[in-house]
Amino acid sequence: MNWGPIRPGPTVLCLSRESFIKDVVELRSRGQFNYPMVMGGFTRFQMAWFPAEMQTQTFYQAYRGAGKEDAVRKSTAYAHLLIKLASRTRKIDAVLSANFDYWQDVGFKQACRNLNIPFVVLSREHPIVPKVCDVVVDWYQRAAYTFDGTVIAVAGKSTRDVLARVGSVCRPEQVVITGLPRFDAWLDVDKSLPLEHRPWITLLTFTDGYYADQTFREVLNGFCLAARKHAGSSIRFLIKTKDVDDTFAVRRLISEEDAIHVVCTHDVDLFRVLPESRLVINYNSLSLVEAAMARTPIVIPAWGECKDRGSEVMYSIENPKVAKLVIFAGSKEAMLESIAESVAGKRGLLEKEAARAFVDEYIHIPAFGSCSKDFEDLLHKYL
Repeated sequence: MNWGPIRPGPTVLCLSRESFIKDVVELRSRGQFNYPMVMGGFTRFQMAWFPAEMQTQTFYQAYRGAGKEDAVRKSTAYAHLLIKLASRTRKIDAVLSANFDYWQDVGFKQACRNLNIPFVVLSREHPIVPKVCDVVVDWYQRAAYTFDGTVIAVAGKSTRDVLARVGSVCRPEQVVITGLPRFDAWLDVDKSLPLEHRPWITLLTFTDGYYADQTFREVLNGFCLAARKHAGSSIRFLIKTKDVDDTFAVRRLISEEDAIHVVCTHDVDLFRVLPESRLVINYNSLSLVEAAMARTPIVIPAWGECKDRGSEVMYSIENPKVAKLVIFAGSKEAMLESIAESVAGKRGLLEKEAARAFVDEYIHIPAFGSCSKDFEDLLHKYL
């Protein structure tokens, strides 16, 4: 159990998940509640008594085979034990999960009902791409899934709209837009550094899950070509990868000569990279919303497997708020030209209102206060 700072406010027991930890860090920093976290292990332990067929996100609920009742009973007893142990430090007022349909949470939801405390979700999933939204809707409709917790806080209107389309997951009033507290970290970041003082041209990788593997290789090749071409300038070229595996995968794609002219690493966060970048290149990732927060000019490849419109696209040129802000490069040559213009200092920071409008299309960022405050305001209604 990782408690973090202890405050006099209510206590919310968090069930650890990768990336969800970022939200808890901000809630602990900015909020008034306590957020103890159950660390790794609660999945592994429960696998001992859950039938293999139940260990499937969403579809576990429809399982009718042998062992279901015993699994739910043991999982509920396990959840009660963890809540009891945590309550030795502070009384637990609610339980918080990163998604509303994890099989691992079955016992925690039942324990919350038994104890008459809310089971709350701060959903780390946020489907935006139209094709992905359709897949998600079909997934929940086929599963006939019903949320048996209290309330679901979501990142923005896209998730709310997807759940409304499904219809059967929960009541409309159970879905509330609060934004993701992880984005509150941008409140402390200086985003005003003029472009002429920014040292990086940055490529954010889109190697897996973007349906654009071949075009990414072309983008990477062009990026390395630009780095060699502008080696005499003061500008540096950064390939920002997602994790250590992504770093090794990308390094295998570039030559030894290219490696001399670029920095390829995962070991630096976007809060540092984006405000120091004079140009960011990426495709179909929410990271570009963060680039807009940093007021950094954005180039999106729009050739080959990378599209600028259609059901597989997150950022469509047909959206005026996107088209006003984004440079769509229709070829590798066009991308190289945009890079050259940035190196030469021919661009300025993104205009604040246009950047704000772009961000609002994809995630909720409060005009005042923080996502952490909006989330805690929601919690207060159920405590």
